[in-house]
Amino acid sequence: MGTGDLAGTYRGVYEARGAVLTLSSVPGWSGGTLTVEGWPTGSTYRAELGKTFKGSGTWELDAGSQGGPLVRLSFTQPHDWISGDTVDRLAIAADSSRTVLYENSDPDTCPDFRLDRP
Repeated sequence: MGTGDLAGTYRGVYEARGAVLTLSSVPGWSGGTLTVEGWPTGSTYRAELGKTFKGSGTWELDAGSQGGPLVRLSFTQPHDWISGDTVDRLAIAADSSRTVLYENSDPDTCPDFRLDRP
């Protein structure tokens, strides 16, 4: 899977309901730019997802992860939250007809934080 295959707009379901992630690829780079709306804070330092924010930044495909490929998110806007205090790594599941991004804390359970690309 290449970065161009991941480009697009993803909409949240389950715990991610209301979240929108848009990935744009940059030629010659294993990633690109991102924008989010309704993106939650609180995955690292809190047990529950917290307030949401609208922001932007960059993303990178990490194809060498042990659990499978990941999309790593790096937010540059807004500046008013602690780095790492949000969902910033998403596992990738893809077949011939769809791509799904999800927070994968336990690969043996169905992910509650999931983003589908229509």
